Amino acid sequence: MKVLLAAFFCQIILCGPLVAAQLPEISGAVAYTEMIQFDYTKDGTRNRVQFWLEFKGSPALGKPGEAAYKPESGAIYYYLVDMDNKKQVDNWLMGFSMMEGPPPSGPYPMNNINIRGNTATFTAFGMKWTIIDGGEGYSKDTVKIDDGFRIKDMKMHGGDLRIVNFGMQAHAHDQDCMKCYECHEGPAKEMIAKGGKHNTVGCGECHVGHPPEVKQPYTACAECHEPHSEQMAEDACGQCHKAHTATEVMYSYNVPSHYCSGCHQDAADELAANRSKHSDMACVLCHQETHKATVTCQYCHGAPHPTHVMKKTDICAACHHTAHDLESARAK
Repeated sequence: MKVLLAAFFCQIILCGPLVAAQLPEISGAVAYTEMIQFDYTKDGTRNRVQFWLEFKGSPALGKPGEAAYKPESGAIYYYLVDMDNKKQVDNWLMGFSMMEGPPPSGPYPMNNINIRGNTATFTAFGMKWTIIDGGEGYSKDTVKIDDGFRIKDMKMHGGDLRIVNFGMQAHAHDQDCMKCYECHEGPAKEMIAKGGKHNTVGCGECHVGHPPEVKQPYTACAECHEPHSEQMAEDACGQCHKAHTATEVMYSYNVPSHYCSGCHQDAADELAANRSKHSDMACVLCHQETHKATVTCQYCHGAPHPTHVMKKTDICAACHHTAHDLESARAK
């Protein structure tokens, strides 16, 4: 039966997994197929369905014999969702297999569970699984399955995967972190999904106290990080970076351009050297809200050329060069 299950999963693995969390924990459910028609009731009607996988597991916490010890636990479930009737259908293989014992929907054990940062690894069905929580939703989540012959990427078509670690893999002994999580679950989940290297440190390493007892309950960024330029004061960091979502760089409309030039000096010099009106503009006018975002030329300039030209909005640079160097293009 194990061989049949492994073969079955090898067939579905190219299509996609995941669902809820504690400390540390992997949870989630995702659709691993697009909507298809399937007569799961064998009544002659092909229902519109999606097939889903669900994961829920936690690694062992502490060591056997210790008061706080918790053994490893984890299971995989699979089911389909009847899209027309909007219901989850468990045991949809019942009547189509010769399996005895546990129903086909699961649970099927997850073993050797390890969670580090936003990544979880475990074994199931004789294969090694690696799951990365890329944030809210499934679009940036990753699931890889190594069957011993090759590594397959699962395609996902809905749902969400969540990994809550809260630094517990590296700080399993830090009971203070567990206390923080009880009241601050939201920031903890943000940290795991987008905290980058910050999610490997304990809460107490940055949060040195708790208001109102402590007026400034966190360590200054400059205690660990060098500013991008000498013009940037301590309060400048928070205008682009948030400690719990350190991998995201987001800012408001009034961030001064010299904050940008600390990392993008070449672009700043090029912009300052050209004699177009662009040279007096703030960086955030074209690069709005999110790092590396860029508005199109039409955002400011509308449609100065005939319709057949404006249909190809990516050809502006062919005549006008780059937004940072418009004058050199005219000279050519």
